[in-house]
Amino acid sequence: MSTEYTTVAVILFKSKILANGEHPLMLRVSKNRVRKYISIGLSCHPKFWDEKNKLPKKTHPFKEKFDSIISKAISQYKDKIIDFKYEGKDFTPDVLISVTNNPSKKITIFKYFEIKINTLKESKQIGNSKVYHDTYNQLKSFNQSKDITFSQLDFNYLNRLENHFRSKGLTDTAMSVRFRTIRALFNQAISENYVKKELYPFDKFKISERFNTKTKKKAITKEEIKRIEAVILDKKSVAFEAQQFFLFSYYGQGINFVDIAKLRWNNLINGRIFYKRAKTGNELSFKLPIPALNIIEYWKPFTFKTSNSYIFPILDDEIHITPTQIHNRVHKVLTRVNKDLKEIGKTANIETPITSYVARHTFATVLKRSGVSTAIISESMGHQTESITQTYLKSFENSVIDEAMEYLL
Repeated sequence: MSTEYTTVAVILFKSKILANGEHPLMLRVSKNRVRKYISIGLSCHPKFWDEKNKLPKKTHPFKEKFDSIISKAISQYKDKIIDFKYEGKDFTPDVLISVTNNPSKKITIFKYFEIKINTLKESKQIGNSKVYHDTYNQLKSFNQSKDITFSQLDFNYLNRLENHFRSKGLTDTAMSVRFRTIRALFNQAISENYVKKELYPFDKFKISERFNTKTKKKAITKEEIKRIEAVILDKKSVAFEAQQFFLFSYYGQGINFVDIAKLRWNNLINGRIFYKRAKTGNELSFKLPIPALNIIEYWKPFTFKTSNSYIFPILDDEIHITPTQIHNRVHKVLTRVNKDLKEIGKTANIETPITSYVARHTFATVLKRSGVSTAIISESMGHQTESITQTYLKSFENSVIDEAMEYLL
């Protein structure tokens, strides 16, 4: 449709009479016989209104002020009509009113990053806030601390940023995390009307096609789990702790390390663990098999003070109080645990590098090999969708296909 038939005028809205005898002044948008009205916050008595010129009469006590407000309101809408015409976009009166009254707010990339980081910290999403903070710092370094707008963050900019990251030796996985963080920020800026959707650059800059984030096999076999269990370590050593955390994760329904760290004795009820997963907030529960119960019982003399005490010697209520302190402590211990697990894996003659996450992947894969459905595995691991569980099971599915192919020979 053409914009030729669009008219904008302020009228005396006689259909409504106010208590003082005045009528509201309404801005009327007309296009192709469709009319929409919006208040401009003024009213006028009929004796002061010039119906022909659609303006207050010279006798109106506030004519100059009213003229100014009316002129600005009409100009605002006419400017937007010109924008639509220039961009070749069709619109309805509703769309014109909506866009004109909700223009894109102005904000820079760095400022929006700072707002997002603070919001995440306030909501105690410390890990996520660090991801945003790291990405923010790397953007500042790339830009030499010069801030930019969302319109400048286009396809060419993202290409240059990718080349910069590669020159710094970032892996595809690390780059994927950074670009997905920027993409998430851009999407939120669109939803909050800080940037127009037409400027979105990630339809062309496709993250999934640019970065290879496929990881090597993470799951090991039940036989290899037994070999890790058989490694004899000094019970006073941190390596022994690492071994215990790994085995508890495997026997404890693939429970994540951060959730292990936050388990308290009151999470243990009648041989079951009840907890809320830190990553998703999902409430989970599972029965502890004998090996997992034995691990917990081992730590009881060392950690049980009250029912609210932590089960494992990772966090201390008197030291790790704030969300940041808890996050930093868990990250520090996990780094040490993964280092010790790699050495334990070598001692057990296991080729796959062992990390805390291997226990979680192995739990899923062993269940799959036992014939358990993906849906049940997904629920037991607290995944929000089965597609996430499928990612865990890809190496298993590939191995099954490889074995099946042998029958062709």
